[in-house]
Amino acid sequence: MIIILIAFQMNINVFKGFMVIYSNLLLMIFNLLPIYPLDGGRIIKGILHIFLGKVKAEKYSNRTSFITLILITFIASIAIYKIENISVFLIVLVLWGIFIKEDRIYERRNKIYNLLEKNY
Repeated sequence: MIIILIAFQMNINVFKGFMVIYSNLLLMIFNLLPIYPLDGGRIIKGILHIFLGKVKAEKYSNRTSFITLILITFIASIAIYKIENISVFLIVLVLWGIFIKEDRIYERRNKIYNLLEKNY
């Protein structure tokens, strides 16, 4: 929002100002995807943590991240075919890399939770 105000104050021509606004909106939307390390995933996990507790919140946020990535991969496949742009493919690869890393952390934590449940 601050960047938008600065762009208007600097009297940037309409097209360049629109590109600044457009790119910031795309970054905001991308960051709000419900994939855990992104802000959208953190929001989902926080809300679930309030209502379901830590263990279930991690479980459901991990599943939500996986389902979201499957949908994004499907949509990106169509987009790659239609617009013939490899950057969409690279973005999906980065998201999958982030998810795989977080999934490994989730699995380790889940093993610890299971061990603690068995001991108590």
